[in-house]
Amino acid sequence: MKVGTVGDIHPCSASSNSAATANVAATADFILGLGDYQYDTGTLSCYNAYFDKDWGKNVPKMYPVLAPNHDQYWRDADPLRYWNGAGASGYKAPVTLKPHQSYSFDRGGWHFIAIDDSCYRDTAQCSTSALLSWVTADLAAASSAKCTIAYWHQAYWTSPTSVHSRFTSIKPVVQALYNGGVDIVLQAHNHDYERFALQTPDDQPDSVRGIRAFVVGTGGMGFYSFGGTAANSVVRQNNTYGVLMLTLGSGTYSWQFVRAAGGTFADSGSGSCH
Repeated sequence: MKVGTVGDIHPCSASSNSAATANVAATADFILGLGDYQYDTGTLSCYNAYFDKDWGKNVPKMYPVLAPNHDQYWRDADPLRYWNGAGASGYKAPVTLKPHQSYSFDRGGWHFIAIDDSCYRDTAQCSTSALLSWVTADLAAASSAKCTIAYWHQAYWTSPTSVHSRFTSIKPVVQALYNGGVDIVLQAHNHDYERFALQTPDDQPDSVRGIRAFVVGTGGMGFYSFGGTAANSVVRQNNTYGVLMLTLGSGTYSWQFVRAAGGTFADSGSGSCH
């Protein structure tokens, strides 16, 4: 089972970079969308004019999370409506999105948890304690799944950049994921690619129960410069667009950063579930 994942994808203008990553993602069996799909504010007019033309063909196999600013905080607004089929082409995600509602699903013996991290920046409309309770209960109910991936937009594990530092507010959820045995965390928000060694929520190496985290903000927008190196960062780059491809097996997985046309960076490896 081949799963693609990427975020931070399309400006409100034509973009050969965004079109190139769309073509890479199209080779996956399904796609985990990491947010910030259509800049700057996700209006339906921009979606129809640009994202829909390059990425729309991928939408029926994309399981998205929605981000704060550029995705309008996972509210009942244009980005959510687009993913529910309101765009010009009628493309619709395989899940029906509801305002501020995280969700989960199972495919091929793996459990996937799509987390509404926007909740931490929209507390007037969303309860962070309810989100934490939902994540904890979902992990308990999914205990029969051998392997689990969690994903959201604002990166908790990330090296600081010229624009974003780590999103520490989500640490209670990260701790629940660690306690629940999650294997992989996928994030975006910073416009770069970064891979971390297995670690705890407190950034301590843990080769037994640690989470392997990735930042994949390489969907087509401009890159950010790094302002330092986070603990346990193994590989990072901010010059090549592309999609992280995960090949998920029975208790094992491998990863490969598949660069878009014109890129030079490469990264690959493998691991086992807890």
